[in-house]
Amino acid sequence: MFSKPTDDSLAHANLLSLQRTVKLLVTALAALLLAGGTKVSAKTPELTEAQLSARLADPQSGLRDFVALVEKSMIGGEMWPVEELVDQRAILNRATDGVQMPGAATIKEMFADSTQQAWQQNGVTRDFAGSNFRFLRIRTFKNRAGLLFRSAGDNSSLNFFSFVINEVAPRTFRITDIYTIGLNEYTSETLRRTYIHLAASLQGGDAQDASGGKDTFADSLEAMTSISQDLKAGKWREVLDACSALPPAIQNDRTVLLIRLEAAENYSITSRSAVLEDWLKANPDEMELPLKFVDHYLTQDRWDDAERVVTRLLERTGGDARLMLQLGNIDYRRERDKRLLQAAASRN
Repeated sequence: MFSKPTDDSLAHANLLSLQRTVKLLVTALAALLLAGGTKVSAKTPELTEAQLSARLADPQSGLRDFVALVEKSMIGGEMWPVEELVDQRAILNRATDGVQMPGAATIKEMFADSTQQAWQQNGVTRDFAGSNFRFLRIRTFKNRAGLLFRSAGDNSSLNFFSFVINEVAPRTFRITDIYTIGLNEYTSETLRRTYIHLAASLQGGDAQDASGGKDTFADSLEAMTSISQDLKAGKWREVLDACSALPPAIQNDRTVLLIRLEAAENYSITSRSAVLEDWLKANPDEMELPLKFVDHYLTQDRWDDAERVVTRLLERTGGDARLMLQLGNIDYRRERDKRLLQAAASRN
């Protein structure tokens, strides 16, 4: 366990270890996007639905050009033009604000530096690049308005992302957070969990978020570092075994479950089913991981369950042609199964 830091100094070895862990966890979690932190007050003004609508309606505002640039870059597989539009500091401020601990300023700055180094290597928007990335509409999620895009990959992958926008100057816009429908959370929320876990480790498990809740993840941080390394190396069986050896209190932590799911999806359908069943025990609402559950139900021929989740996705996104197509496909396959069962029954 790391020694307890002070405002003036932190042990050099602890900082190096924490930096390494931050990079590993940020990289590991970033891979899950094409897969709820505490509410804090954002310091960067975000455009409301009304403001976004007004700017989209005004050709002189530059927001249409912004949308066109995002689509062109992502479809062409060039994420860097969009990366330059991401306000990384705004995302990190939202992720780290309100965590109470000694040495908070030092740890926050180090966390931000390590995260930005990971982003520099991998990119915040890497998972969108090369997909059919299309703007759909303005949409509000968790009381934050944004520009909703659909990402559809060649391998039939599908996800939706809402970009929260700030106007830093006339005709100049920046992305201050990204909401991923497949994970039902913002990038800042994903980072916030990691930040609280790491801060708690430095505090002997005593770091608290703005709500005063204590972290239970800290004692297994070294094990999670090793698990993240194995995940990055594609050692799926090792990741699953290591996660099952973690203390029961954190096996159903959201971060652990996401890492388990990434490994299980690459290992076997049986393993994936087991993780998703554990997920539902910890998070009964399927909409916390909707796209994964749609695929899970489809592979099990659970047509009614798949239809229920897709219908809720249609409501959440405000409508989408690909989701409607998926509903039609589900209905066709369900009716096909009924006909096969009826034919089999008639022969008997």
